[in-house]
Amino acid sequence: MKKKMIAFWALCTAVVSLSAVEIPLTAKDFILGERTAGKVKYNVTFRKGVLTVIIPPTPNIGNATYGAILNIPSEKLVGMGVRFRGEVRYENVTSDAGGPFWGAKILASNNRQGVYNFFCTPVMRGTQKEWQPVSLECDFPKDQQSAHVVFGIQQGWGKLEFRDLVYETFPVAPVTKVKVPANFRQKYTDRVTQDIPRRGVMSPAWIRLTEQDIHDLAAWNVNLIRYQIVDGCPNVNDIGIYRKWFRDALDHLETLMPLLKKYDIKVIVDMHQVAGGRYGKEAIAAQTDSSHFRAMHEAEYRKAFIEIWQETAKRFKDNPQIYAFDLCNEPIQHGAVPYSFWELQYDAAKAIRAIDPEVPVMVESNHMANPVFFEMTPMPLANIIYSIHMYAPGEYTHQGVNDTSYTKQYYAKQFDYRNAGWDRARLAKSMKAVRDFQQKYGAKIQVGEFSVAIWAPGGASYLDELVSIFEEYKWDWTYHAFREWDGWSLEHEGTPNDIRKAAQDTDRKKVMLKYFQLNGK
Repeated sequence: MKKKMIAFWALCTAVVSLSAVEIPLTAKDFILGERTAGKVKYNVTFRKGVLTVIIPPTPNIGNATYGAILNIPSEKLVGMGVRFRGEVRYENVTSDAGGPFWGAKILASNNRQGVYNFFCTPVMRGTQKEWQPVSLECDFPKDQQSAHVVFGIQQGWGKLEFRDLVYETFPVAPVTKVKVPANFRQKYTDRVTQDIPRRGVMSPAWIRLTEQDIHDLAAWNVNLIRYQIVDGCPNVNDIGIYRKWFRDALDHLETLMPLLKKYDIKVIVDMHQVAGGRYGKEAIAAQTDSSHFRAMHEAEYRKAFIEIWQETAKRFKDNPQIYAFDLCNEPIQHGAVPYSFWELQYDAAKAIRAIDPEVPVMVESNHMANPVFFEMTPMPLANIIYSIHMYAPGEYTHQGVNDTSYTKQYYAKQFDYRNAGWDRARLAKSMKAVRDFQQKYGAKIQVGEFSVAIWAPGGASYLDELVSIFEEYKWDWTYHAFREWDGWSLEHEGTPNDIRKAAQDTDRKKVMLKYFQLNGK
C-alpha cells in the first residue's frame, strides 16, 4: 500500500508542474485483487482500461464504502484540490439498507481535528448499461490529518465499472477577488451593537410554524427564531413557482409578526432552500458536484437569488423584528465555479444593503458552515453576521440518524462523545478558526444550528458544554430544531424505532431552558 501511495503522489506532483494537465489513472494507481474488509469479500480488477469492482450480496453489509482505493499522503495534498473524471456504468447495485447514502459513487474524505469532510458523486443505484460521464472535485485543507479516495459502493453491493479515468490537481480556487484592507474590522451599527444577546431555536418548516408555537416558545423565554423556508415548493427549478412559494412563506411570517413583536422574539429569515436547489442526480450530466447550488453555476438562478432577496429587503425594510437575512443554507463548493459561494452571498448582500443600509445580513461559510473547516473572507459591508452550524463530532451527534434501518446493529455500538476523545476543550478547539476570525476582524458570530440525536448517551452534557462555549464567546445561537423532526426534539425521548413524547422535561430540555432563562424578559 505504501508503494501505491508514493506512486499516486508522484503523478500528482507531475500534474501541478504541468498546470493541471489531466493524467490518466492506470492499474498501478489502485489496490487490486481480492479484498477483505470486515466480513465483506470483494474483487477489484483493472483490465483493458476498465476498473471493475464486484461486491457480492452481503446482508447487513454495514455503512462503509467498499471498492478501489487510492491513498493520498495528506502531507502532499495540503491546500490542493483534485478533480477526477471519467465514465461509469453499473449492474444490480442494491442494498438492504434505508437512508440516502447507499449506492455506487466516487467518495473522497479528509480528516481535520478528528472531523471528516466528505465529497462524493451522486449515488448510483440499480442498473445503467450505457456509459455515462462522472466526475468528482475535492479539496484538502492545509492542516488535514489524512485523506482517502475510493471508487466503490457504499452500504450495498453489485458491479461497478469505470473507464477513461483521469485526474488533475490544482490550487484551491480563491472564492473572491475582493481585497480586504489591512487591519480590516467589521463595522456594526447600533441596531446590532445595542441589541441584547439572542438565544433561540430553529423553526420547523415555515408552513408548520403556528401561533401556539410562538406562545410556547415565549414560555420557554426564547428570543430568537431561525425561520426555516424549506419544504413544500412544487418545483424549485421553476423560478416563477419558487418565487410564489417564497412569497407565501413571507406572508405566513407576517401573520406571526404581531406575536413576535409582543414577545420581543426576533427572526432570522432563512432561505433554507435556494431557487434552483442543488444539482443532485443532475450533477452527472452537468459535470459538477451534486451538492452545489445551481445558482453558483447558472446565471438565471443567480439572478433570481439576488432579486428575491431584494424583494424581501423591500418588504421588511426598517422592521425591527428582523434579526438577519440568512442568505443560503450550508453552501458547498468544490473547485472553481462561475459564482463562488462567497461572491453569490456578497452580491446579494450588496443588493440588500442598497435597499436597507442597516438590516443585518447573515452569511455562511463553505463546507456546510462547518466550523472545523471554516475558511472565510470577511465582507466589507456593515452589519454582516457570520453563521456556523456545529455538529462535531458528527459520528456522535448524528448516530442513528441516517442509518435507521441499522438500529439493531447500531445500538450495540452506541457511544458517548467522550468515548471518542471529545470534551469541552476539544469542542472549543474544533471552533478555533471561527473564534480567531471573530477576534481578528471584530466579527459577530451566530450559531445557526447545533444539536444531538435524542438517543445519544450524554446528550444533555454535550449541549451544556457546547452552549457554555457559545456563551463564553458571546455568540448568539439557535438550537436545531423546534418541532421539526422528533429525533432532534427537546420534547421527545426514545430510539429511532420508538420516538415518543416525553412525560416530563427531558434532561436536554432542562439544559436548554437553563440557558433560555438568561434572556431578558
